[in-house]
Amino acid sequence: MMASFFSPPLKSLTPELLIQLKERNEKFLFDIISANCKSKFCQTANELNVFRHAVETLHDDEQGFLQNFRDLVPLTVYDTYQPFVARFFNTPCQESEVIDLFAPGLPFFIAVSSATSGKTPKFFPKYKGTTWSPPVSPVISQSLYTYDIGYKGVLSVLRGYQDIVQKIPIIPASGGLLRVQMGWNPEEDESRMSSKLPGETAPHAVAMVTHHTSFLLLHALFALADHSVETLKVLFCTTLLDMFMYMDRDWPALVGAIEKGIIPEFEHIEHVREHLERHLHANPVRAAELRGIGPPSNTPGWAKRVWPDLKIAFSIGSGTFSSAVPKVKHLLGPDVILQTPGYGSSECVIGVTYPGHLNRFKVLLHDAFIEYLDVTSEEAANKLCAAWEVEPGRHYELVLTTYNGLWRYRLGDVIELVGFAPDDGSPVVRFVERRNTGIKLERALITEVQLVQSICSATPDTIGQVIEFTCFKDARKLPPTVGFFVELAQGLGKYHVTLQGVSLTASFLGTSPYLAKQRLLDALSSANENFRNGYDAGWFGMPTIRVVKPGTFLEYRKWRGQTAAIGTCQVKVPVVMSDTTAQEWIKNRVELEI
Repeated sequence: MMASFFSPPLKSLTPELLIQLKERNEKFLFDIISANCKSKFCQTANELNVFRHAVETLHDDEQGFLQNFRDLVPLTVYDTYQPFVARFFNTPCQESEVIDLFAPGLPFFIAVSSATSGKTPKFFPKYKGTTWSPPVSPVISQSLYTYDIGYKGVLSVLRGYQDIVQKIPIIPASGGLLRVQMGWNPEEDESRMSSKLPGETAPHAVAMVTHHTSFLLLHALFALADHSVETLKVLFCTTLLDMFMYMDRDWPALVGAIEKGIIPEFEHIEHVREHLERHLHANPVRAAELRGIGPPSNTPGWAKRVWPDLKIAFSIGSGTFSSAVPKVKHLLGPDVILQTPGYGSSECVIGVTYPGHLNRFKVLLHDAFIEYLDVTSEEAANKLCAAWEVEPGRHYELVLTTYNGLWRYRLGDVIELVGFAPDDGSPVVRFVERRNTGIKLERALITEVQLVQSICSATPDTIGQVIEFTCFKDARKLPPTVGFFVELAQGLGKYHVTLQGVSLTASFLGTSPYLAKQRLLDALSSANENFRNGYDAGWFGMPTIRVVKPGTFLEYRKWRGQTAAIGTCQVKVPVVMSDTTAQEWIKNRVELEI
């Protein structure tokens, strides 16, 4: 089976694999329906009214349940569930109101989304089916592992007005999942602070630091102190790049702390300082070794020099995080593998990484039955395709029915069907973009994937390597256009310009910055016919490019995490920034406009 997992995906299912895939999916769906059909949501939600009455006399008729599900359950969105989720936040939260709400019993935790778009976070109760963990080697390797298990709050579920039945943490999905897997209850956090899991560089206390900068600097400190690190586990490539940038900025302080065995005066760590100090010991030999190597800066293969045993870095490098991949690979060096750990969301685990690809995943049957809505078809339930009905090369939106109580829920992720796994026929997919989250101009919608591809193709040999960017509509003058805000890799070139009579020197990797806007216009026009026609007709202007100060997006994650009380490792920079407060924040950090 392992050999077939490394084989290229099949372009079509064999008759045997089709039968196996269909039987496995239908049994899985029936198990979900059987478990959740008596929930308060299923029994009272208007969206399930017709389905509810159709199956009330079916009992164990599996095919009857499945046929009625296919025919009668509509597509749903988060607004369908929000009034029910709100019951958890009533004061007091009564057991009678929330028991069996979406699935049997009470949830272990409530996952909170990252609210990347700037909207209100979404909340997803997670029940006992939430136990998936990625396959791991039985050999424990020394790892820098930046998991975040801090929680936004803890809900007390009461029976009456005094008896607490259960405490439910509100936490990002990745941290909540780890707590479930490890059996870590919030009540035991204090007693666990000084412990350190085998194979991890940092003590447990670091996971309880919510300040973004301090969280990353502490992980950097303990990892740098350890010569034997073999694995880096940082959720997003952009966050891994943040860590390298903090190492670069604070290199003397970090090396000095390792030499003396003293925790630096980082912000917001007093509640864990005592626990941290027990694990950092003076090591002048390691400090001298690090001084000889120097900070990351732009040194090719720097990480391999610092950690000679380093073999692999697990970090998401697909979708919006792909722009950071070249810089991360540059610092890791050619001998270190960069691998996406998997494909998941706050709603559910979707897939495991297909070997050899940063953006290719084998879809799992774990806590979600997944259907596929062709992006070119009508947005209706009767247009959904099952796993054995999808076609390679086509784009689909993922639609979820989960053990945690979602029914044909539109995830909003668009994937391309690459093929089928040779071992069991499971779909193999590639993430493309978020649906309907592009820039809307009067006569054109420019999608996320078109924006990403355009800026990445237009800049390397003009203004240089873009390590992160965001964009939104630029209406400072007519006609309006697309405005890009980019952060560049630094230190490999200078470009002298005069801006409003002031001579400036900016760092660029490219050699032809004066061509950047035309290249970007050409790329957008090639990707989007409506944009090209609109530009030719005078509806849209030349796209704009504003270069932000080094470290801007690192600081954005810190600012966003603090203002929205979002998990340290969960903050993402959106491709299209719709939040006006965030837009102003970014505009205030512009260093130069091309």
